[in-house]
Amino acid sequence: MVKEKHCPNCQNKFHCSSQCWCSAFPPIFPLEDGKGCLCPSCLKAEAINSINNYTASLDGQKVKTIQKLGLPEQLIEGIDYTINEQGFYVFTAWYLLRQGKCCGNGCKNCPYDKINKS
Repeated sequence: MVKEKHCPNCQNKFHCSSQCWCSAFPPIFPLEDGKGCLCPSCLKAEAINSINNYTASLDGQKVKTIQKLGLPEQLIEGIDYTINEQGFYVFTAWYLLRQGKCCGNGCKNCPYDKINKS
């Protein structure tokens, strides 16, 4: 069953079903009680903001918590990767943390370099 909803942030209409698009997003922040579901754009913005706040100061416990999430089933542009000027996919620090360890390839956003230097 598909439901039409209205985003409480931007008032845009969007559709939700039992196999909702939002299940691809990382479960990293609680929704406000009574606020309702966010549209794809607002949920993405909230997720990116939450990730940036959570990872602003990484410690061992935060890294372990992120690593326990494992790799996402579906990659989301802006959260798991960006596309550079040459059209190449560049993994984000968030995705690389979820990978669980440094791959040793010298990734542009490798968070393990920063963690190991701390």
